[in-house]
Amino acid sequence: TQALLSAVPVPDPTLRDQKAIIRLTGDVPSPISPPSGCRFRTRCWKAQDVCAEQVPLLEIRSGSDHPSACHFAEKREIVATHEA
Repeated sequence: TQALLSAVPVPDPTLRDQKAIIRLTGDVPSPISPPSGCRFRTRCWKAQDVCAEQVPLLEIRSGSDHPSACHFAEKREIVATHEA
């Protein structure tokens, strides 16, 4: 979700440099033979050994107010796309 949101264009040129863009690398996992653990780990920039060993549970993580199925989920600051 964070990678998708980071790809949204910022219409205000003065705010474009404030936004961090997350670029995903790696191959999309096969739906027929998914990887062990977290299915997104082959493309995740936060993936560690635990991601290959355990499927993350969907739960509310610290610092967040909505559920996430990620071992390393954290709240991110949203940069405004226009001046308030």
